[in-house]
Amino acid sequence: MPASERPPVPSVFFAFRIMVGIGLFMIAAAVFGAWLWRRGQLFETRWYLHIVSWTWWIGFVAVISGWVVTESGRQPWIAYGILRTADAISPVPAASVLGTLALFVVCYGIVFSMGIYYINRLIAQGPKGRALEESEGLPSRPIAAAGAAAGDAMSGRH
Repeated sequence: MPASERPPVPSVFFAFRIMVGIGLFMIAAAVFGAWLWRRGQLFETRWYLHIVSWTWWIGFVAVISGWVVTESGRQPWIAYGILRTADAISPVPAASVLGTLALFVVCYGIVFSMGIYYINRLIAQGPKGRALEESEGLPSRPIAAAGAAAGDAMSGRH
């Protein structure tokens, strides 16, 4: 295959490593969190909670990296040895494709930005309502108050 038709190696190389690195980090964070939880120290280990509260979004980066690996790595073939990318192109003008891509980027950028803003705001505010009340249940189950808190939120009570 001529060099001009080979897939872009650097983007696939680095995107794959980003995806795997994030996956390994997430596994390690989950295992360490489970270990802390098992020892009854999960909610007292502030440095761990601080790190994981700021890394909630990295799963999305891993998904995007995987998409880059998939989409960039399979070029120039749509179906290897059967259908080349050049033969699979639809007769849509480039300006239409660019306009659609730009709209997708803008829409997803707005949704992603608002999602990050909202989730960070929720994290900064912390728990409210029944989640803060002392319960007669097990103290190692702080999420047990979520069902009642959700019911209060749906009914308009805070």
